[in-house]
Amino acid sequence: MTNYKASLIFIFIGILTIFQFAVFAQKAKVVGYLPSYRFDYNTSVSYCKITHLNICFANPDSEGNLQIADFTDIIDSARAQNPNIVICISVGGGGLDEGKKQIWSDLIDTPANRPAFISKIVAYVNNNNLDGVDVDLEWSAVTSGYTGFVISLSDSLHAAGKIMTSALPGSYRYPEVTDAVLQANDFINLMAYDETGPWNPDKPGQHSSYDFAVRSINFWKNRGVPGNKLTLGVPFYGYNFSGNNVTEFRYSSMVSIDTKYADLDQMNNAYYNGRPTIRKKVELASQKVSGIMIWELAQDRFDEYSLLTTIHDKYTALGFTTTGLCETPTTVTEIDAPQITIYPNPATSFVFIENSIFENYRVEIYNLTGEEIRAPQNILSNKTELDISGLKSGIYIIRITGNNFSESKKLIVKSGN
Repeated sequence: MTNYKASLIFIFIGILTIFQFAVFAQKAKVVGYLPSYRFDYNTSVSYCKITHLNICFANPDSEGNLQIADFTDIIDSARAQNPNIVICISVGGGGLDEGKKQIWSDLIDTPANRPAFISKIVAYVNNNNLDGVDVDLEWSAVTSGYTGFVISLSDSLHAAGKIMTSALPGSYRYPEVTDAVLQANDFINLMAYDETGPWNPDKPGQHSSYDFAVRSINFWKNRGVPGNKLTLGVPFYGYNFSGNNVTEFRYSSMVSIDTKYADLDQMNNAYYNGRPTIRKKVELASQKVSGIMIWELAQDRFDEYSLLTTIHDKYTALGFTTTGLCETPTTVTEIDAPQITIYPNPATSFVFIENSIFENYRVEIYNLTGEEIRAPQNILSNKTELDISGLKSGIYIIRITGNNFSESKKLIVKSGN
């Protein structure tokens, strides 16, 4: 009888353990944006560490046909790594010029024009093997037709078995964002960043503080949006308030200067989010909302200092799952890693870059404040000549990134500029 009772106790404990795991191993969203001008980073992104991918930005022509660079390779790579990933096309964007804003206005502000436009969007989603639409119309692009457009688009997408999300400011509600608009979204991505920036050159400081994250969540919860319909936006970029012009820089460029900056939020007058702050925001999100949103994936560092990996690991440590499909990364040993040589150094008008094995790679140049001063250049040879004649005398960082390696080197330029 004693053994029988003991067996029952062990069975009960086992059932309770399974029940507790089912209750507490919650699913967290990790939403990442990838803009078309960063599509060449496709092979670097760990899609297995995100649950949702927003490809951006598609915008209509005057006939309502969405236009964006081909993203077939993006979908193929993402679904090969992560068959469960949810991929949406994001429309709009914060950088619309006046011409594109006018097209949007023509299509959505006149109720008679909306049905055909919405039909084309839904057809686009179906034809391109997508799971839904993310609406990212901002500020002056949020016109009188926004409310009706979002609600009707949501109805049409849901009827087709697709989802709809929106990106909204952290602590501001457009008048056109009615309660019905909020309800129409499957969830809302809070842009809890850009509290200051180039538009406020006299207000240097952190544009995406932890405090701003808390205030953003509270702002929308106080307006009736439940936490399970919110994601907390985090930046993979920062702003440098040095000099006359405020400039944007990538998190990766800051770490390229010195890896110790991965664990800071500020270097002189340059402000960003390092790994400790990202971990705190993930913990906040785990308690208050349904996940994290990232602007944007290609600004990350694709190695041990990755912010995306920081997010993934922190959620895992808190007992959450994101996708759970990531394999343990294979460490590139020193013998396998290509040997990078840059010469002459110091240099005047050009440098040669050689790597010991043939592999396509990308070259970027930054100044010591982390500002990208030369657009990324793709190299298809193991030896190339790089023109630096336009650079002023000084010290720069050259970052060389391939499919399985990343290395940063100091470059001294001595020129007449």
